Amino acid sequence: MVAAPIDDASATAAGFAALDRGDLEAARVYFDRAVATGEADASAWFGLARAHGDLGASGAESDALDRALKIDSRHLPSLLAKGDLFARQGDLRAADSFYRAALKLAATIPSLPAELRQALGRAQALSQQFARNYESHLLAALGAAGLGSPGTERFTHAIDLLLGRKQIYPQQPKYFYYPELPQIQFFDRSAFPWIVALEGEFESIRAEACAVLETGRGIEPYVQRATDRPASAFGGLLDNPDWGAFFLIKDGLTVAENAVRCPRTLAALRDVPLCRIDGRTPSVLFSLLRSGARIPPHHGFMNARLICHLPLIVPPGGALRVGNETRAWREGEILLFDDSIEHEAWNSSGELRAVLIFDVWRPELSEKERALVAAMLSAINDFDGARRKWTE
Repeated sequence: MVAAPIDDASATAAGFAALDRGDLEAARVYFDRAVATGEADASAWFGLARAHGDLGASGAESDALDRALKIDSRHLPSLLAKGDLFARQGDLRAADSFYRAALKLAATIPSLPAELRQALGRAQALSQQFARNYESHLLAALGAAGLGSPGTERFTHAIDLLLGRKQIYPQQPKYFYYPELPQIQFFDRSAFPWIVALEGEFESIRAEACAVLETGRGIEPYVQRATDRPASAFGGLLDNPDWGAFFLIKDGLTVAENAVRCPRTLAALRDVPLCRIDGRTPSVLFSLLRSGARIPPHHGFMNARLICHLPLIVPPGGALRVGNETRAWREGEILLFDDSIEHEAWNSSGELRAVLIFDVWRPELSEKERALVAAMLSAINDFDGARRKWTE
């Protein structure tokens, strides 16, 4: 005969004790009494769900779990049990949604009982298996529809985002955001006809960079302390020559003593659509990254221009990451990227890396739009009386 505990907490405790000794019918009675009080918490409804489930009443089990999660949507055992129920019924997509919710919640809880940890391990394995099956099914269908053929690169990126292979990296400029511009990390070189001629001057540009490196004169830390703004350590690179710069043009102004030493470089840029904003851009420089140096993830100042790299000296072990995509520099081959998207760079080699850096207008902006952007930023510059470095 089942005793009749007076309150819901006592009835719930008695129900779990009955489950532990395998008395399923007694457990169901105790949990029914607990929830009949109208004051039972999620654990009482979870216990009732367990009893119904072990007795083979899956409909009643599901209802009890729904009541538990209505009381507490973050009740971890109920989330796992609901996932298990859907898995037994063959609805793996629904099961996966509850498993993922449980795993996400568990990651915020510092200590869990061994029984829950074991259940979470099972849930994670099943969730990963579902993800593999889902991915295989989707890619097979899309392969038959032409995925991977020329012209599907952008769709491939979308599928990588959908499957969690990549994450979304939006444009997040520090200062000025120009709306309705495509979110592109690295740009297709074929859209920039001036690249061929500039790359044709690679040897002469590299020779001038090597001459600069021989003397070291004019090279300065790229990140420098400004007396009129708070300093940022920037990954230990503040005032640090590990990330060095030799400017030919800085904040839109020619650095005469440096420019005279590199006439071929400046001549090669004559037909390039440099981003020209009075007091701001372009900046044209040899960027030097010493052995072991790493530029931390960061965002550029605006998304109305692109940063261009012409790699001049590239030892193995260095790369540039923009958003989801990482590319190694190749000597003589220009890279163009949107620096308003999170990016970082590193040189893991034992040698110096040298790159010619300059900035160009985004091709989507009309001449009128470029003029307006330039006028606005020049006006801002005139108002605060300060020149700011906008490239890298």
